[in-house]
Amino acid sequence: VIGHLKGAPASWWNHLHFQHHAKPNCFCKDPDINMHPFFFALGKILSVELGKQKKKYMPYNHQHKYFFLIGPPALLPAYFQWYIFYFVIKRKKWVDLAWMTSFYVRIFLTYVPLLGLKGSLGLLFLVRFLESNWFVWVT
Repeated sequence: VIGHLKGAPASWWNHLHFQHHAKPNCFCKDPDINMHPFFFALGKILSVELGKQKKKYMPYNHQHKYFFLIGPPALLPAYFQWYIFYFVIKRKKWVDLAWMTSFYVRIFLTYVPLLGLKGSLGLLFLVRFLESNWFVWVT
């Protein structure tokens, strides 16, 4: 049902949810912090700088200043949008792919006649952007 209503496979959501509860806050295991080095810790550069300063922890006390500018917009519209297709194709979840496809067919049949292709894609990404900010606050 989630595939048709939201365009996301149920198996993907369950996989991430189970991983999160099996290894919470464990880097490379918990999907909630799996994007950490790309967006929130600035990769090896920040860790090298902290190592030179002999600091043993990341400056998490500043994370609240930039998380909502970078995190939610990068999470749903950019990252999850392509990753859900990668997930279902790699794991051969063809039923989930069919349900996801039904979501996109429904969206485009509804909005392309009204807004055109670019307008429909823009609306889809705008809704995903707004939804990602809401989702992060709620969860």
